[in-house]
Amino acid sequence: MNITTETKLEKLFSPLTIGKKELKNRIVSAAHAVGWEADGLLYEEHTRYLERKAEGGTGLIIAFGSASVQKDSSASYGSISLWDERNEPAFKDLADRVHNHGALLISQATHMGRRGTSVIDGKPISAPSSVPEGVHNEIPHVMRTDEIPSLIQDFANAAKRLESCGWDGIEVTSFGGHLIEQFWSPKLNNRTDRYGGDFEGRMRFSIEVVETVRSAVSEDFIICFRMTGDPMTDALGLDREDMLKIATRLDQLGCIDLFNIGRSTNANYKTQAATVPGDTFERGLNNELAEMMKEHLSVPVMVAGRILDPYQAEEALLQEKCDLVGITRAIIADPDMPKLAEQGEFSRIRPCIACSEGCIGRLYSGMPMICTVNPAIADDSLEIKKTSAQKQKVIIIGGGPAGMEAARISAEKDNEVILLESSDQLGGKVLLTSVSKERPHYGLHVNWLKEELVRLGVQVKTNFNGTTKSILDYNPDVVILAIGSIQFNPFQKNTNVVTETEILSRKIPISSDKKVIVYDREGVYRGSSAALFAAEEGAKKVEIVTPHWSISDKLDDMRKAEMYSLLGKNKIMHLPNKELTVDQNDQLVIKDIFSNEDRIVEDNALVVLVGFEEGDNILYENIKSSLPEVKLHQIGDSVAPRRLHDAISEGAHVAANL
Repeated sequence: MNITTETKLEKLFSPLTIGKKELKNRIVSAAHAVGWEADGLLYEEHTRYLERKAEGGTGLIIAFGSASVQKDSSASYGSISLWDERNEPAFKDLADRVHNHGALLISQATHMGRRGTSVIDGKPISAPSSVPEGVHNEIPHVMRTDEIPSLIQDFANAAKRLESCGWDGIEVTSFGGHLIEQFWSPKLNNRTDRYGGDFEGRMRFSIEVVETVRSAVSEDFIICFRMTGDPMTDALGLDREDMLKIATRLDQLGCIDLFNIGRSTNANYKTQAATVPGDTFERGLNNELAEMMKEHLSVPVMVAGRILDPYQAEEALLQEKCDLVGITRAIIADPDMPKLAEQGEFSRIRPCIACSEGCIGRLYSGMPMICTVNPAIADDSLEIKKTSAQKQKVIIIGGGPAGMEAARISAEKDNEVILLESSDQLGGKVLLTSVSKERPHYGLHVNWLKEELVRLGVQVKTNFNGTTKSILDYNPDVVILAIGSIQFNPFQKNTNVVTETEILSRKIPISSDKKVIVYDREGVYRGSSAALFAAEEGAKKVEIVTPHWSISDKLDDMRKAEMYSLLGKNKIMHLPNKELTVDQNDQLVIKDIFSNEDRIVEDNALVVLVGFEEGDNILYENIKSSLPEVKLHQIGDSVAPRRLHDAISEGAHVAANL
């Protein structure tokens, strides 16, 4: 099927009946936590965030990832407490605001079972049996038979609370290794009471939850059920055929209005990464599982997972893979994506680059969610569109992500904007990092920025020699310096030591007879990515050396698991806790931090440095001293080398405040 930019997205924007209610389109923002609340209460910032999705045209909003139904359970980081009556005024307010934009609103609801930790609040985790999870590795309390009925009622109470607050439905979830899935598993459920044993016994808990929820609410209230279509591991003792059997059994109850299908489970780090797949996973990877379910179930089926744009969503619908499409991270990147797509303004849609750095990666590191390409997620004051009090000439030096974002927003505020770049093209370091095969979407955002600069009439000059005089010759009112960081090589006496930029640009080729040693001082993504690049270019052998506890030590668990898989497939050796230095004979040495044992680096090895860079204040100081009255700002890596989202955010904020 050939879906192009000329295709009318008629199926995507057609209505659909779910239970007794009608959706205006097939676009769903699936449930996810944000980590902005620490006490389980819903606050205004989170409410505005969800309302913004409705304003942008999303048809169905599923709120609150892993929202807890039970007060005594160990909830996930930053989740909302559905059991807490103090949330009722905020719930009512959110429902009204979402409905004002024509969207429907439901909440995810769960008990996480063994998938949690008692470290933070001291509450024991609970599960059908005492088998620990492979991520948190904590032995759970085995739920007594007399504890189960009250928990089932907690699900029903949550549904009643939501309906009384004007919500349209609830999503009961088993997905990602939550308690309901644990009861299904013959490997995790070793019970001998009525909630264990054979298939019907292991199904009993989920059946009673669904039936009790349905009896607690009206027939107009939507019940959605979220589950995996394939655990992708033998850790549960369940495969895709078993999941189809489970879904069919639940469908036979006549209580569920919608099934939401994903993939994998949180049995270990590798399977956990596949539940919210990043850019290393194929696009639309869950479509076939949704299609399998759709063929056997009597109610609509939703799919979520690596659907990044409206064309892809339309194709899945036309091929009858599903009835609804979750496009969550793309909506985070641009809440106006549905509206812009319906209007045919596809080039205006800010793309999700699937890096997972700001959203799920931060959440799984215990930090509040942001978006790498959309700084307004962290600070929605950036959504306020206003012109500058007085039109100004804004000169921006540096055409990387920070400078381009600053130029875009400065132009949106009706300023005269000139962007000056020293190289022959815009994009900065993203141009190099996007050559990595494991990040095929990484460069989409800078491509979008280029198109936006054209649309907004920004003057762009490349190959510009940014001296103090050449900049001040423009008679600027505002100068924004976004010139990036300076890479350096402290081992210049050794001709076989180069920077990552030199290999990624292929200025220094990788030959098949070369051993490559990547020395990664940063410890996030770039070192491992450079090692993969060297292996793919044909290096004879590749090692990663780092002073950190492990390779890519600061990378979040969601991306680290898949990165480790790729490193393993390419037979790249890990050498943590080691420093690169020189001995008294000026020979390169790799030295263990703890044992002090060392080895001399082979003469024919190519050593690639990652994380050897620093900010650049020289131009700032020169301009400041030459023209102190000019409004001068410095942003991005030129201040200090950091992450992509820091650069984009600083560009947005400095321009928004002009």
